[in-house]
Amino acid sequence: MKKWTTIMIGALLAVSLAACGNETDKSATPSAGNETATESNEPAEQKAAVPTLDELLAKTSEASKALKSFTTEANIDQKIKVVAGEQSQDQEVKTSLKMDIIKDPMTIYQEVELDMPGQGMQNVKQYITSDNIYSQVGDQWVTIPEDQTKELIEQMKASMNPEQELDQFKKVEENIKITEEGDSYVMSADVSGDNVKDLAKSLMEQNGSDAQLQAMLEQMTIKSMKMKYMINKETSLLESVDVDMVMELEQEGQKMTMDMKMDTKFSNHDKVEEIKVPQEALDSAK
Repeated sequence: MKKWTTIMIGALLAVSLAACGNETDKSATPSAGNETATESNEPAEQKAAVPTLDELLAKTSEASKALKSFTTEANIDQKIKVVAGEQSQDQEVKTSLKMDIIKDPMTIYQEVELDMPGQGMQNVKQYITSDNIYSQVGDQWVTIPEDQTKELIEQMKASMNPEQELDQFKKVEENIKITEEGDSYVMSADVSGDNVKDLAKSLMEQNGSDAQLQAMLEQMTIKSMKMKYMINKETSLLESVDVDMVMELEQEGQKMTMDMKMDTKFSNHDKVEEIKVPQEALDSAK
């Protein structure tokens, strides 16, 4: 069961963090549709104020391309149930992630806290540059081997070009609705069936997930995926993203169900001035 849990968490994180890693630059994420749905009982004046999907995507894409730096914070709560015959096991995995990102040259500092049953709290700190990934393991810094990081780094660079990523969301354009909430526009979608699997596969492929995870996704039944994107009316920048996904997988006489909730906040737009890799981390590459 432990192996199953690890693989499923990896698959789900590949999907959810793909969204997380791209969202700010992908403010246009749930995108590329041509129609906008509004609440049928809204006053005519409010309906007129809500932009069409194309208009909103154009503005968010333009604002994202001009963005030089930002901070993102995410909390991911995964409830996992594994059933094998008459045995049943429930687990809850909590992950928190904070990233400071400078787009050019790409420099990222991230802190990850992972709380897994039986393993306690795991803390990871990383600096990611255009050339290397430096990770702190305990009190020691290590450099991830180049053959393990080259593809990941290239994918992270690509994720900073939102205009290249809009086509995948055409798969769910009929599910997207745009409304208003205070000083923000809200892009929301409630997706299920083949559409959500196509969307998840697209996200994983775009972010370089390996063949094992993609094969695992093929066997999954994604019961539902709800997404909510908050975009600031004045700046057209993404403020937050909420994702709620329910997945099932049956294999080798076992059935696993995972209910994942992820909330992500974006802040410090153009205010991350410097990310400096510490000398001890740089020394680890020598």
